[in-house]
Amino acid sequence: VDGCLGSFNAGVNGGGDCATCTIVLGLVDHLTIVYNDTAAHALERLCTFLPGELKTYCKAAVSFLGDNPDVICHALKFCHDDAGQGKCRIYPSKSSLSVPQRALNLLQRHPRINLFLTKSKICEIPGIKEICRIIENVFNNHLPMLDLDQDHFGIETTLRGSSWRGKDCNDFSSQIHPGAHTIQSDSVIDHNCNGIFGMNSATGRPFEDEFCNETQRMGIAVLGDSLSAHFHIPEQWLDASQFSPEAFEHLGFILENELDWPQLSASTGHVNVSWPNIIGPTRSLYARLFDLDHCNHRDYQNIAVNGARSSSMTNIMKTLSRHQKNDVPLLVIYSLVGNDV
Repeated sequence: VDGCLGSFNAGVNGGGDCATCTIVLGLVDHLTIVYNDTAAHALERLCTFLPGELKTYCKAAVSFLGDNPDVICHALKFCHDDAGQGKCRIYPSKSSLSVPQRALNLLQRHPRINLFLTKSKICEIPGIKEICRIIENVFNNHLPMLDLDQDHFGIETTLRGSSWRGKDCNDFSSQIHPGAHTIQSDSVIDHNCNGIFGMNSATGRPFEDEFCNETQRMGIAVLGDSLSAHFHIPEQWLDASQFSPEAFEHLGFILENELDWPQLSASTGHVNVSWPNIIGPTRSLYARLFDLDHCNHRDYQNIAVNGARSSSMTNIMKTLSRHQKNDVPLLVIYSLVGNDV
């Protein structure tokens, strides 16, 4: 899966159109087996689990059913095999024929499917379009989608926000962000977003000087792949017998975090959760730094990307936020575990 995500991330073999088409069709195909139902009814059943207006556009994501999802999406030309690239198959088949050949055979058996080939791409369908745009922006930029002061820290939780980096406490000033040096001991404004600022009226000293001045403040960041991002597909999504409204309750949150759970990762984990989709707690390196010194509050950055490898890390690492003069030191972990191998 990680290799496929890396290909889709780079726009290879059909990119996001291919991923969206194949995954949606695969879920429908699985439902037909579990419920011994027709594909149309299975799609309708799947749509009932989706939140809000996504129900309205769910059926538009699938134009033709009845074969292997990879084959159908190749026939619809959402997927293709680029020369020199690995062939990504989300739903492998034991057939001796190649997927492109089976797709051609499918078109010959069902000539009406050609009507769909003149339609817009799957990511141009209303409803699906919004999902694809979010995925594309986050995959390409690896930066908070909402970052008004462009300091690489945001105020939202998902979309590369505080799940990935410490939450900004003032998104209108680039001088104010997690990990920043204090200004005038933060006697008035919390410049480093650790929640410690103001004056102690009893001593006449800034709280930052009393609590943090003698400590060695240090943030933590990780540059890595899906392991560092804590990639996890909820098991309820892979077993149609477990499908329920509760299983898809946090669908938007999970997709906006790229199927990753950096808030539970070994390096930057900072919350304990017990959602239906995944269970905490976490004891991360960041959590241990925070326990040693609460002045390190919010000073974490998870710059991990699914499918990342050393050749792509040059661009990914540019999204790291640190200034040698204006920020405190940063412990950086470079962790590429699987994709180069």
